[in-house]
Amino acid sequence: MRNKSIAPLAFVLFLLTTATLFIRPAELFFWLADWQIYEFLILSTLALVFQSFTEHFHWNILSRQPVTLCVVGIFIAICLSHLQYFYIGGLVDSGTTFLKSIIYFGLLITTVNSISRLRIFLLIVAISSSTMVTLCVVDYYEIYDFTFIEHLDDLEGFTDEGEILTAKRMRGLGIFQDPNDMAMMICATGIICCYFMLDTNTSILRFAWILPLLVLLTGLISTQSRGGLMACCVAGLMLLYLRNGPKLTIVATIAFACLLPLLAGRQAEIDLDEGGTGHERLTLWKDGLDELKSPAILFGTGHGSYADIVGLVAHNSFVHTYVELGLFGGTMFFGCFFFITLQLYRIGRLSDPLTNDELVRLHPFISSIMIGWCVSIFSLSRSYVVPTYLIIGLCTAYLNLVWIHNKTGQSLVIWNGGMLLRLTAASSIAFSGLYVFTAVMAR
Repeated sequence: MRNKSIAPLAFVLFLLTTATLFIRPAELFFWLADWQIYEFLILSTLALVFQSFTEHFHWNILSRQPVTLCVVGIFIAICLSHLQYFYIGGLVDSGTTFLKSIIYFGLLITTVNSISRLRIFLLIVAISSSTMVTLCVVDYYEIYDFTFIEHLDDLEGFTDEGEILTAKRMRGLGIFQDPNDMAMMICATGIICCYFMLDTNTSILRFAWILPLLVLLTGLISTQSRGGLMACCVAGLMLLYLRNGPKLTIVATIAFACLLPLLAGRQAEIDLDEGGTGHERLTLWKDGLDELKSPAILFGTGHGSYADIVGLVAHNSFVHTYVELGLFGGTMFFGCFFFITLQLYRIGRLSDPLTNDELVRLHPFISSIMIGWCVSIFSLSRSYVVPTYLIIGLCTAYLNLVWIHNKTGQSLVIWNGGMLLRLTAASSIAFSGLYVFTAVMAR
């Protein structure tokens, strides 16, 4: 960020922008309903750092950080998915909508450009998200009735007498009103809270993070989200493995497998038999993938078309993107996580290991957040929303800092012909695996 005098202000505005993703003032105070606070904050931040923002999208930077290149590729794929059908209205609507996610992603990697700022950003996410969950838990258990929070009564089935069975599921605020969205954010927030709690360089007050962790656990159970529970288990085990090694992880895995059915109830039940929720989702995947047996295979059926074609969204972000944006767009979305994973893997194999203790300590937490989000979106269609690009941006900001603090001065991955072949091969394997798995299991 070249103008040092406005950099702190831009960072503060971006932190406020992030906070409003979780706690929208208009929901808390009805008299702010007509105020476009989020839009004002994000556009103000963009205006302050516009020059630095655009530098991240120059080719010399894109080639050294392929995650950003793939985010741009998704935008291009969205446009092409409509242009191939000469659907200009869809092009304008879809492009404008996704542009909001690109702007947030770009501002994150622009303003979060130091280790101290990364810690502050993580702190704001943890506090804002934990506060949102606390409000929802208080309302869910009827400790206090917040008029702006309404929970979901989900259809569970019918009794032998024909009476409807429902399950009360906790919802969040704003863009987290789906219980599954709430659960996936709880997973990421829990990892961040653990990061601060396990910081031995701070005082004994770090154990105060136990309180929000307990609230988050209560919130996770209250969402009744199977995908969210699975994501938390996988992310937790990943964190345990990266910090403590395989032996303790194996013991914890066995303990989880034994205790989850007792503690989680409905959330631990994953039914792939015909008529079950799992099987229904597999059918949605299959119906969508079958649409690619056509000229749409390259650029897809069009952004936003999945529900129109199949009847519901895919409930799998990777399937959803492959279908709507074709192999090109699906590969770009897959590439975001592919290049994050590749760079996180290469950090441990640098010829000159990282000397910055904080970046080294952050590595297992960033890796766990990323894997937890991947597991979450494997059962949700969240390919284009801001929270997904918050996680992608967080990982990218961390990787950019590793690049800066690397003694060799070399980026972890450089985009070239060989890297394109690797991405294409990995995406082909992922797509083929999804197709075969779905075809077999959805019978």
